[in-house]
Amino acid sequence: MTLQRKLGLSAVLAVVIGDMIGSGIFFTPGELAVVASAEWQVYFFWSLCGVITLCGALTLAELSALIPRAGVAYHALNEAYGPFAGFMQAWMMILVSGPGAIAGVAILFGELANQVFGTGSAGMQIGWAIIAIAFFVAVNLRGAEWGGRTQVFLTTVKVIGLVALIVGGVFIASPASVAQESIDATTIKGGVVGFLRFIGLGVAIVLFTYDGWIDASNVAGEVKNPGRNFPLAMGIGVVTITLIYLLVNFAFLRVVPLEVMRENPSLVAPAVARAAFGDAGGTALSFLMWISIFGALGGLIMTLPRLFYAAASEYVERAEHTVLGPVFKAISHLSPIRSVPTGAILFAAGISIAALLFFGSFSRIVTFFLVPFQFMNILMVSSIFRLRKRLATEVSFRVPGYPVVPGIFIFVMSLFLIAALVYNPLDSVIGIALTLAGAPVYRMLAKVNTEQENG
Repeated sequence: MTLQRKLGLSAVLAVVIGDMIGSGIFFTPGELAVVASAEWQVYFFWSLCGVITLCGALTLAELSALIPRAGVAYHALNEAYGPFAGFMQAWMMILVSGPGAIAGVAILFGELANQVFGTGSAGMQIGWAIIAIAFFVAVNLRGAEWGGRTQVFLTTVKVIGLVALIVGGVFIASPASVAQESIDATTIKGGVVGFLRFIGLGVAIVLFTYDGWIDASNVAGEVKNPGRNFPLAMGIGVVTITLIYLLVNFAFLRVVPLEVMRENPSLVAPAVARAAFGDAGGTALSFLMWISIFGALGGLIMTLPRLFYAAASEYVERAEHTVLGPVFKAISHLSPIRSVPTGAILFAAGISIAALLFFGSFSRIVTFFLVPFQFMNILMVSSIFRLRKRLATEVSFRVPGYPVVPGIFIFVMSLFLIAALVYNPLDSVIGIALTLAGAPVYRMLAKVNTEQENG
């Protein structure tokens, strides 16, 4: 029994866009204003991060065409660097980054749900988060088509809401009076070191808002005509997101000047909504942010269990006679009726709720898995250099600009990784330690496999 290819281009495109658009676009412009001293710098950073993301997404698109299976990142590492790399990526996703991502988005949803429904307690915030997780578990257990249709609907609502915000900021709200930029505001001080620091700060702020594109590869095993539809969805999705983000920033800057953004970075989006649509605009914006988070959560719960399923299926036989045997068997369970990874979906929900209850805050959830997650992403993108010649026969998609395009992503993300280790060493070490805990588990499974082959 295998996963069925039932997702068309529109469903995959909705997953890509839905996973990428969260709440970041509503808060990041204000945070970036602290770094940027001129409007051109705002557009520069959003365009630069869009290009970096597109480099990674196009590379992943070719990997998905080479290996059109659930959990492409896992299989790419497995093929390029051996089973240990694939296992460690899966271990990190299953126990660290995957549950952390779901729990982090869920707790943001709970916070916004408190605002929308006027329930302000911390307990209700956790409660809303768990309800949202349970809702998407129920949807995805019904089948891939249900998960895909839900993502199409929620992503459509998100995009319509953002377009309304853009139209209101550009054509309805009165523009702010902006003083002419001085020469000092358009130059970057400090020479080469100052320029690099400036670039690093800006990219660190904006790049997180583009996150989520990798998760879409986990449904590659259920995509119709994956050699065509998946690359199209990745390319169109990232370019669309970049254009939307640039237009949102244009609308924001037209109504709220940079100097005002610096004073109240979290109030930029509500100010634009009220300027365009009155008090009702502020309420509508809260609802839009709530839907955006809701859709991002749905995308994660649809995509991540596919990776869990792929990894567990690889090791279920060799783990059969170990203490982890029942766990691997449960995660690799596939519904005989709907052909969905039922065990992985339920496992992902359970461990994410556990992480949610244990950490209880967004910042604590996110910080500890950043370094191992991005390190595995770098390895995944670099695998194209080994796999292109080995696996390519009649592949319908190739990365344009190879090898420069994947090289750009690897270089930028390596610098980002070094910065995270330097500026946040304690949380980074915790995440690395939890990831490395998978090494002895792999050794145990490898030993069992060797004994079975010799016995």
